[in-house]
Amino acid sequence: MSPFHNDINIDVKTGFRQGDTMSLKLFTATLQNVMRTLEWDKMEVKIDGRQFHHLRFADDISLITPGISQAERMLADFDKACGKIGLRLNLTKTILVKDGLVLLAPSTLNGMNISECSSYVYLGREINMINGLAPELSRRKRAAWGAFKSLEDVVKRTKNTGLRAHIFDSTVLPALTYASETWSLRKQDERSLSVIERAVERTMLGVSRFTQVGDGIRSSDLCQRSKIKDAVLYAKKSKIR
Repeated sequence: MSPFHNDINIDVKTGFRQGDTMSLKLFTATLQNVMRTLEWDKMEVKIDGRQFHHLRFADDISLITPGISQAERMLADFDKACGKIGLRLNLTKTILVKDGLVLLAPSTLNGMNISECSSYVYLGREINMINGLAPELSRRKRAAWGAFKSLEDVVKRTKNTGLRAHIFDSTVLPALTYASETWSLRKQDERSLSVIERAVERTMLGVSRFTQVGDGIRSSDLCQRSKIKDAVLYAKKSKIR
């Protein structure tokens, strides 16, 4: 390792277990050293005025290339560089995602075909080439209900409106709007997000959809009773923070 341009030898005897605080740091430093040896400057993609050839967080790596041939070369280079220090690519978790401008062509590494899919989950956010939010909002819906169900008994027993709203805003809302900084919300996406929030809100207040319609209770009335934050506004603000 050469942090701050000073060579440091680390004598590793028994090694580290997964989850050890030093394990992630050493792995990140090692992977960074591997990346420095790769010459990918001519295979970058311009995104919002900046050049990218990969995204990386720990061992979650996404290679970004303008074509299949470049992707195969980058993958082969990366596999070779990792092999020199004892790391191996997990081909069962390696996938190819391409947009409609790329012709259909199989991608291989060391004679093995790389599986292709139309979308994938990166750092908890579903990515697809049409940049549609519908699949991700379905995932956020499940996450929001999961967060609510884990605290449903507590929420329903809590009579303090402010405390109940705080519980919702600090648990359910983050699950519902996770990674909203990267969203491009359309009107239909905003409606979908509001529908999800209203459904959880009604359950929290003990008001069924049938009762709401039958009694003529407006969504704005429920908002006044629950005091929870508006998910659409929260998502929009998170994008400009």
